Amino acid sequence: MPDLSNVLSRPPIRLRSPLCAADPARIEALVRAAGVFNAAEIAIARELVVETLARGEDAAGYHFLIADQGDAVAGYACYGPIPATENRFELYWIAVSPAARRGGLGQQLMAAAEMGARAKGATHLFAEASDRADSQPVHAFYRACGYTLHARVPDYHTDGDGLAIFGKRL
Repeated sequence: MPDLSNVLSRPPIRLRSPLCAADPARIEALVRAAGVFNAAEIAIARELVVETLARGEDAAGYHFLIADQGDAVAGYACYGPIPATENRFELYWIAVSPAARRGGLGQQLMAAAEMGARAKGATHLFAEASDRADSQPVHAFYRACGYTLHARVPDYHTDGDGLAIFGKRL
């Protein structure tokens, strides 16, 4: 029989929205622990949370879904309308803690973000990712969620680090 002690001892995961005052630090810790984001990206993740707490989701243009597990954030998604477009939204962030990966939480967050975007009038959801070799698992995740690769922009972020743009009609 497999050892389930680690799984059974973890608190359950609960999805929630809106943000709370503890979220800037908790989301920063999650993004840092992911091990794939640079310092500037980590700062942006925190900045979006702080801005949204200060202005509100509609005014800031960012909508958050938080997956709580005990006192930690196990994952989160951030999406919102793309300025100057008609019913097009972007998935700005989706991240799952290393401890919560491979359990379907990413797909749950994606499905909830799609449902939230649709409820706000979105007909399309786009997501961007690095085009580096170490980002291929992200590409596979987007494809598994029904997204199509629409474009690649070489050397977008820096030399050797392009941009991959995925999209899905909701």
